[in-house]
Amino acid sequence: MVRSNSSLLALMLLAIASILHSIAAPMSSAQVATGTPPFGSFSGGPDIIDLANLNSHIAVPVLHKSGRGTDFTYDLSYDSSVWYPVTSGGVTTWQPVSNWGWRGLTESATGYISYHACPN
Repeated sequence: MVRSNSSLLALMLLAIASILHSIAAPMSSAQVATGTPPFGSFSGGPDIIDLANLNSHIAVPVLHKSGRGTDFTYDLSYDSSVWYPVTSGGVTTWQPVSNWGWRGLTESATGYISYHACPN
């Protein structure tokens, strides 16, 4: 079956529109990045304020223990950007993130490697 030029053009425009929509959809999210994103601009004293979205990031050290080659660290951190939009049935509402911005951070969960060379 041979398609006409107008139906082929419409199909091509639909494919381009769907590709552009899939690229732009992740960028249009209203959720701000928490923590300290790479190449960010920051200021503040004991807290770190992201100047792009005004998120305040505070890290409180709880436990730091030396170990054999691997240290154990545990910090509590808080991010002030705790609301994000949720769309359900065409209605958009704002929902809080889990734990209201509080997180426990430890390097034992993600791993940590260091190297130290002793001079002879």
